Amino acid sequence: MNTRVKGFLYLLLSAVYFGFMPLLVKVICSDGGTIVGALFLRFSLAIIPLYLYLKVRKVPMRISVEEGKKILLLTLCGYGITALLLYSAYNYMPSGMATVIHFGYPVFVLLGSLIFLRRRVPKLKIVCVGLCMIGIFLSYAGSGGVAKPLGFVFALISGMTYAFYILYLEVGGLQDIPAMKMIFYMNTIGSVMVFLFGKVTGSFILHMDGAAWIAAIVLSLGAAFIGVGFFQYGVQYVGAQDAAILSTFEPVTSMIVGILILHESASLSSMIGCILILISVTATAFAKS
Repeated sequence: MNTRVKGFLYLLLSAVYFGFMPLLVKVICSDGGTIVGALFLRFSLAIIPLYLYLKVRKVPMRISVEEGKKILLLTLCGYGITALLLYSAYNYMPSGMATVIHFGYPVFVLLGSLIFLRRRVPKLKIVCVGLCMIGIFLSYAGSGGVAKPLGFVFALISGMTYAFYILYLEVGGLQDIPAMKMIFYMNTIGSVMVFLFGKVTGSFILHMDGAAWIAAIVLSLGAAFIGVGFFQYGVQYVGAQDAAILSTFEPVTSMIVGILILHESASLSSMIGCILILISVTATAFAKS
């Protein structure tokens, strides 16, 4: 199996898992938890399993001061803030729609590559950027009041911060750090960040029943070992641009889960918007420069 196919499979499995993540968050919040509490558990419950995994694999835990600064930046401006913004968007709009709007991030990855990294972007990908932006607008405009403006803003900005995360993973000089080791440190930093945010805002609540705790454990371990872990492997194998685009199975999964399991509504305009986004990112995935 060549590296590109391997990277594609990693990204596919990562995207499918992340597509189910809104369902787990809804379970936590419906049984006594909050968005901030769910995010804290996502980060914190995986710390000990990640540490044990690294010890069993005999991975050195030491990192340099420079690597620590880079991981801190990556977490605060990418990994951690993205999850907080996207989870917050679930409070103001259907989770499937929030995920689709968040998936404008391939647009921001391409723009970042063009503006900041000075990389060539094929014309077809530029056309796809336009289609994706139209799709995002239709997804929000077709919500019929279901989606509040603040939810749209949270979901859209989460796409921007996630684009930074993807690009920095590729060019930030962190390639030599094993993926699980980096996730361990990002989860540790993310836990502290979310805990402080929850305490300041008064939104840190964990009075949950058994079903919510089971969902939290699945959410945390799945995100660390499947969602984030596989995605970082995928970035290493296929690069930032293609990784952003090939992960488009996530909004498809999320939308299906939202409609079939969470009984969320979706208007014709929203569906057309979703289709445009998927067409644009799929075309970009198969475009040859």
